[in-house]
Amino acid sequence: MKFRFSEDIWEKISLLWDKERRQEAEEPDYSDKQVKELMKTLFLVRRACKPGKKQTYDMRQAWSNVVSRTKQRNTRKLVTWVFKYAAVLAVVICCAVLWMNQGNKNDHSVTAEVDSISSGTRKAELILADGKSVVLDLDTNVHEMEISGMKFVNDDKNGELRYDGSFVAGDSSQMSYNILCIPKGGEYSLQLPDGSRIWLNSETSIRFPVCFMKDRREVYLSGEAYFEVAKDVSAPFHVYVKGGEVTVLGTSFNISAYKEDVAWQTTLVSGRVQVEADDRMVVMKPTEQYSVDRHTGEGVLKEVDTELYTSWVDGKFYFNAYAFEDIVKKLERWYDFTMNYQDEEIKRMHFSGTINKHRPLNEVLQFLEKTTDIHFEISGKNITVSKIKKG
Repeated sequence: MKFRFSEDIWEKISLLWDKERRQEAEEPDYSDKQVKELMKTLFLVRRACKPGKKQTYDMRQAWSNVVSRTKQRNTRKLVTWVFKYAAVLAVVICCAVLWMNQGNKNDHSVTAEVDSISSGTRKAELILADGKSVVLDLDTNVHEMEISGMKFVNDDKNGELRYDGSFVAGDSSQMSYNILCIPKGGEYSLQLPDGSRIWLNSETSIRFPVCFMKDRREVYLSGEAYFEVAKDVSAPFHVYVKGGEVTVLGTSFNISAYKEDVAWQTTLVSGRVQVEADDRMVVMKPTEQYSVDRHTGEGVLKEVDTELYTSWVDGKFYFNAYAFEDIVKKLERWYDFTMNYQDEEIKRMHFSGTINKHRPLNEVLQFLEKTTDIHFEISGKNITVSKIKKG
């Protein structure tokens, strides 16, 4: 079973280690093998959850202590206890999700608190077809605007730009395009005239027409975006990325197509999409992901947990056995910093967990330091990570 760390759960379970709370619990039958294994696991979790203190656990002595309290218990009570404590154990292990069997850890705080790196914000730049540009952020306070004959409504509070256009272009030769650019440390969303909504991640740009054609809807993406496309059978929706195309009628899906990434991916949440790349065409079903290698053109279709690839829309980064290097790429785009490695081995370390992306980066790094044997030093927008030397 896989467990994931949650900040909310961390606060709730902090009282579970309180002596008074433990004494309220019903005594288990310590002679039962299942209980014995469970207690062993609890000892390990206890040790993993307190890496800041140098603690040694004598497993044999500890077991001897609990065995001395052994009493005959009713089978029903045993089952009740096992289920109850198994549930508690599942919650407790969430705290240790980033523990990777690396032995005792030392408590090191993140260097240079003054160099705090805050989370990203809602900001973007709209570049119009005629070359004019408008900066959109929390300080813009522009709600309705008409530029070059085009109407926009900017919701600066929620970071959404609504474009009030219409399907009037006769053919592709009459097409001209606006571009919405999201910088590092930013995010924004765009609502198109047909009601389709697009959430744009950091370092992403989308090119959309001033006037859509009557029989097709086309946008061009670089970076990462989550789409909720309004259904219109008469006008299929096309998303073009470097090296491929995704065609939909009405659905929810995520596309990650950063130029520097080895592969670009389409993850389908609901509906049906068709992906074309290098003369190959794949029709996807919900919970499937199609990944295309930019160098070889090889495509791989597989089932995935879509939340791993769409949680950023809801303000979280959700990881499951991700390599540290891959996690850092996402964090660099959102927090706008550069990571330097003193030890290449750190890149290959794997983590699982959930990060609230609206919390300061320092908090994330502090948690990693307390649960692993790595240390961070912050200097402005540069962070250096190194392994802690034992002994």
